[in-house]
Amino acid sequence: MKNKSDLFIICGERSGDLHGSELVKQLLEINPKIKIHCWGGELMKGSGAKLIEDYSSYSIMGFIEVLKKALFLYNKIQKCKSDILKLNPKRVLLIDFPGFNLRIAKFCKENKIDVDYLIPPKTWAWNSSRNLTLKKNINNIYSILPFEKKYFQKEGVEVNYIGNPLINRIKKNRIKKNRNYIGLFPGSRASEIKYSLPIFIELIEDLDNENFIVFGVSNLINSSYDMISKYANVKMVFDDTYGSLNRCKYAVVMSGTASLEVALLKVPHVVVFKASSISYFIAKLLVKLKFYSLVNIIMEKEVVKELIQDKFNFKNILNELDYLKKDKFQKKMVKDFKDLRRRIGELNSSEKLAKIIYEKIL
Repeated sequence: MKNKSDLFIICGERSGDLHGSELVKQLLEINPKIKIHCWGGELMKGSGAKLIEDYSSYSIMGFIEVLKKALFLYNKIQKCKSDILKLNPKRVLLIDFPGFNLRIAKFCKENKIDVDYLIPPKTWAWNSSRNLTLKKNINNIYSILPFEKKYFQKEGVEVNYIGNPLINRIKKNRIKKNRNYIGLFPGSRASEIKYSLPIFIELIEDLDNENFIVFGVSNLINSSYDMISKYANVKMVFDDTYGSLNRCKYAVVMSGTASLEVALLKVPHVVVFKASSISYFIAKLLVKLKFYSLVNIIMEKEVVKELIQDKFNFKNILNELDYLKKDKFQKKMVKDFKDLRRRIGELNSSEKLAKIIYEKIL
């Protein structure tokens, strides 16, 4: 059967869409005639990939939430498999999103379609049995976290560390001298902002002499932010982390990729996270991690304070912001951020990966 696609990319959230979009740009710069299709989002579409399904229609977070939507997700997986068969791509690239993507990987292997993985499952945190699935079904694995190569090698899984794409984006931005805002990152999923916004609103109302930038994401319905955008001391920005974060003196960040972005831009911050009580209880049983924040995980120590679940409340955030105001505390944190960058390195990961992928689809 003829290949109707050169590369089929699958992700399940905004950060994956962002990583994918940069790869698409690089590939199309090498050869504008490459046919790239995706299950992703507007960022990959905007970079030149043909969007088949938007991740907002199938991205679900939380153990209980996934169980409730089990049949729905099964049908989405079946549709994705069908799309792959119709297009018969030369190669499939999976980005993160392991619950969904590992099933696709097995399907690709069974149908003799080469499949690579960018940002593999975090088996160092939980569910190490997935390492066997990776070994059996994935042709090549590309990591963006510096410590993963050593971990996976011990597990008998070959991984290529290509650097972190955040580095190249951050090189284009500089922190401004006059920083007058507190940055608030409520998360990139509806389930996250459900818990974060009410607490952020308490903060905004109490600190009415401060100005805030709330970092929203465009894949969520804008009305999701109505409750917070109405305040006079709040400026809403969408999909503009780098352009606006350099105006912030410090930040409160929902755990995830955003924390690493904020750290690499040397903005002192506190990391927060909250989920449903049942999902959190299950996670505590399964996940074997000392830290939640990628910054702390990479540095192997507490660089940024983490306020998790019940500790994520208005009073605790106020206390941490008081610490962040102290010059001595800020200098120590920024020094650690510089060490973090050294650990990650300066590789242009998207450019490197594009060259590798292009050679494989020639």
